[in-house]
Amino acid sequence: MFDSVFVPLDSTLLSLLVVALAVLVAINLFLSLRLTTLVGALAHARLPDTVPIGVALPDFRARMLDDGRRVDADTLLAEQATVLVFLSPGCKSCLERLPELRRMQPLMEETGVALWVISSGRERRLRAYFESTGLLSRALRVSDSDMRMLNPKYSAPFYIFVDATRVVQASDLIGDANWLSFRDQIGDAESIDADVTGTNLSAT
Repeated sequence: MFDSVFVPLDSTLLSLLVVALAVLVAINLFLSLRLTTLVGALAHARLPDTVPIGVALPDFRARMLDDGRRVDADTLLAEQATVLVFLSPGCKSCLERLPELRRMQPLMEETGVALWVISSGRERRLRAYFESTGLLSRALRVSDSDMRMLNPKYSAPFYIFVDATRVVQASDLIGDANWLSFRDQIGDAESIDADVTGTNLSAT
């Protein structure tokens, strides 16, 4: 019988094999991360935007950001037409909508419509965000589970119109046709004039 002979690998060849293995591992990791991202994006796209039109708004709980009180949906809605507005501190479009919401809030009260502004996240950060907006007394913090129930995609600035029986009448990003119609109904002429001015400026 012949004794087995061990042939040592050339150092250059060994280095090339190590490099090739490292490249393969890196490619595999990249593809895995890419696949995870795609799967996550598809899952997010399949999420409903919010509670369907014509369906009753589900129960949820929230904390008032001005005094820390815990409240439930029955207390907040109280058999009154309500607009729930979803804002996020990191959302530039939300900042641009704050003056509009400040103007609309007293007009909504005059017409018997309640406004509640809903966010999720760290309570201290949210309180600091709303303190300078003039909307702190109307601001609520909800848990992530309740946010996923009301606004699964965490869209912002987003709204839900609810009638006095808690049935959803409309929902979309702020600024759609239903939102503009509502502004017109409550007499928010300043916001309407601002929109017209902005349109004229963009056309020139």
